[in-house]
Amino acid sequence: MRYYYQIEGLKRNNLGDVIQGLAAKQFLPNDAKPVNREKLSSLTNEPSLLIANGWYQHEFDKFPPPTEVIPFYISVHIAKSDFIKIKTIREHFKKNAPIGCRDSKTLWLMRGFGIPAYYSSCLTLTFNNSNSFKGNKSEVIWVDNIDHPIPLKIEQKLNELIPDGFTKISHDPLSRFLKFDTYVEDNAELAFSLFKRYEQAKLVLTTKIHCALPCIGMGIPVILIHPNPKDPRLSVLSKLITIISYDDLMACETLPEVTIEKSKANKIKNNLTYLLNLAVKTNKNPFRDKTNFKLYSQYQKYKLISTITSFGLKSVYKFGFLKKSFERVFGKEYLID
Repeated sequence: MRYYYQIEGLKRNNLGDVIQGLAAKQFLPNDAKPVNREKLSSLTNEPSLLIANGWYQHEFDKFPPPTEVIPFYISVHIAKSDFIKIKTIREHFKKNAPIGCRDSKTLWLMRGFGIPAYYSSCLTLTFNNSNSFKGNKSEVIWVDNIDHPIPLKIEQKLNELIPDGFTKISHDPLSRFLKFDTYVEDNAELAFSLFKRYEQAKLVLTTKIHCALPCIGMGIPVILIHPNPKDPRLSVLSKLITIISYDDLMACETLPEVTIEKSKANKIKNNLTYLLNLAVKTNKNPFRDKTNFKLYSQYQKYKLISTITSFGLKSVYKFGFLKKSFERVFGKEYLID
């Protein structure tokens, strides 16, 4: 049996894409191999398990993986519904359902397309603190990225709110143009070195989802600063930590209080750990194991919910409500099928 975890292989502009793959790797045997998420159809067609979490997808023509590769879809984020408008891709997801969704938007899309799905949250919550740092935690760290660089006015405001200053750290990966295996290896080393740095911090401030989530998992005080706290991608974080908008930060006289819902975070973390360990032990989606009555019953529930959601959506469309919006998201071909 081969084991795989996936890494962004195309744009390579955010270390968070590597961190998501490393979150899956920690549950797999030591000989597990990284694969390019944008080229899954090129995998060897032999018995394999792929932990298939993360962001989907820039290109659609090299998906899905071969039939002998068993994907366990968990902590999935769908960036564009065009991806699931393709019937063969929908059928692939149904065959390997239920799909664990990282956020509420993806959950709604999956169920709208009739694909059994559930909210799983994100695997990057499962990182643990190494507890190797015993010194005084006095540093405030700001973690930013070329994707969404901090506006100058926000940096100036943070300087006002943090009189002792803060250290800026980049969430950019190393060279985009390295060979894939070298890119993964070098950026894995970079990611874990950043984790150790976060463990030494009094506070981490960031715009990056996959800086904030590992910090929560490791018990590190963290605040997410974001231009739009209502962004659907942030639903994974909104019930766990403080999220503050740029506008609200500009109105602050003191730095917002750090809040982490530790009991909720630990519950999610423990559930993810349980599911991943089961998947690797059984080499399949644990929800499809009929001997596990609890999980198999949940799968049946997710099937029913998705069937009802899809039927209701198509019914509303046929009555003429929200036609343009539904066609934009789901496609006319699916809605009249």
